[in-house]
Amino acid sequence: MTRAVDKSMFATARHVPGRRRGGDIGGVAGKPRLLGGQAEALARRLRERPVHPAVFAALLRSTDALSMLSLGLILFVLAVPQANGDRLLVLAALAGGMVLTTSALGVFGAYRFRRLRSFLRGAGLLAVALPLGLALTAGLLALLGYPIHLLADWFLLWGALAAGSMLLVRMAIALRIGHLTRTGALEHRFVLLGGGQALVPAIQEIDSERRAGRRLCGFFDERLSERSPDLVNGYHKLGDLDDLVAFARLAHIDTVMVAMPDVSRERLLELSARLTVLPVEVRLLCDGAPPPWLADRQMGRLGRLRTMTLHKRPVDAWQAFRKRGFDIVVGSVMLVLLAPMMAVVALAVKLESPGPVLFRQKRHGYNNKPIWVWKFRSMYADRCDPTAVAAVRRVDDRVTRVGRFIRRTSIDELPQLFNVLGGELSLVGPRPHATAARTGDIVYDTIADSYAARHKVKPGITGWAQINGWRGELNSPQKIRARIEHDLFYIEHWSLRLDILILLRTPASLISTRNAY
Repeated sequence: MTRAVDKSMFATARHVPGRRRGGDIGGVAGKPRLLGGQAEALARRLRERPVHPAVFAALLRSTDALSMLSLGLILFVLAVPQANGDRLLVLAALAGGMVLTTSALGVFGAYRFRRLRSFLRGAGLLAVALPLGLALTAGLLALLGYPIHLLADWFLLWGALAAGSMLLVRMAIALRIGHLTRTGALEHRFVLLGGGQALVPAIQEIDSERRAGRRLCGFFDERLSERSPDLVNGYHKLGDLDDLVAFARLAHIDTVMVAMPDVSRERLLELSARLTVLPVEVRLLCDGAPPPWLADRQMGRLGRLRTMTLHKRPVDAWQAFRKRGFDIVVGSVMLVLLAPMMAVVALAVKLESPGPVLFRQKRHGYNNKPIWVWKFRSMYADRCDPTAVAAVRRVDDRVTRVGRFIRRTSIDELPQLFNVLGGELSLVGPRPHATAARTGDIVYDTIADSYAARHKVKPGITGWAQINGWRGELNSPQKIRARIEHDLFYIEHWSLRLDILILLRTPASLISTRNAY
């Protein structure tokens, strides 16, 4: 496998000489960095976002589709002549009109959050996309030979009623977003990396958009000299770069803005490598034209200031919403279909040895936060190891006969479907490791500096590494690095199509027992 994440100089975390390792959480490996009182109190207040912007985009897409389909169907039943033309063709036109119109709205950016905040912008885009979608539908019917003149009145009425319904929904969403923004329940959160007067333009730009939902949470800087005072434009310095990473682990941060004029290439690479473990957007403020070695980076703006993207979110808000919906629907179906097998396995576990059927273990979750995952118990109850400090070996007398079979076939992981429905796991993603997992005396996150970058997406029941043979016992640093490389490849190339491919290939991959235990 080509390690695609190495194609970009900013793709993965690298070891920086002279820095502490285990920098994913700040501090020494496996031990969380402790924030100062002020920073920790603020981070805990910002731990969760009450409302996610992607909810509104999904709501608007759904109501647009529902409005067009339901109104078109009602008008079709009441107004379309019974004896003229192919009624099934007209029914297909309903679905086609909905798909074409919502697709046109998506192409024009009508479901982007900034457009949702403005009713006038949304209405303007609808005035273009809806007639275009209806015209394409009418053209398709005419191309198929349907006497379109018979549906002229129906098309006009359908368009008018759909437009009215969709405008009302846009007005309601714009009003709701405005209210949530004013109350602080819906905001885009920034932190700045840098110090001194270089921060002032960015602070002023973010503060000027406070009513529009932008919020500056603070700034961090590693310099302790007079060039970096503790107070800049009313904001207190919250710590250094390791503190920033720890802060972002606790708080729900959207963007880290690097504000360092004339930063050197080596320094920027170092900062980027240490920030790559976070599931946030990382941008660089640019005074002028970017240097040649950054010419391929995506440019943007923060008000009047130019910015450059160093890291994108691995899964943006709308993608995360789609992935979560996919997990709920497919996970529910799988749970129903696999329930009989799970009942048989539970009975076998119970009959072979006394103790609970299920086993719970603490593991690393999204953004390095600990989660509890469920498995069928595969070891004798009095010899279970919830910490996973003593890894299970291929020949291990702690494992029962039933346990050997369900571990080899990964059936022991099926109870994690409940974790999927609960939101701790995804169906597909990097496998979550136990928080104390280790190979011999070496903790996993000291073997590869990019280890923590696995936690930028929600962990999964199966993943790219697993279908490529890297599942089960990790008894060497080489195996750990191989799994991490596959996990990072998945993160860099995520798509819903890739998730479906991995799910389809998972049953066949379980037949092979290579690295499986």
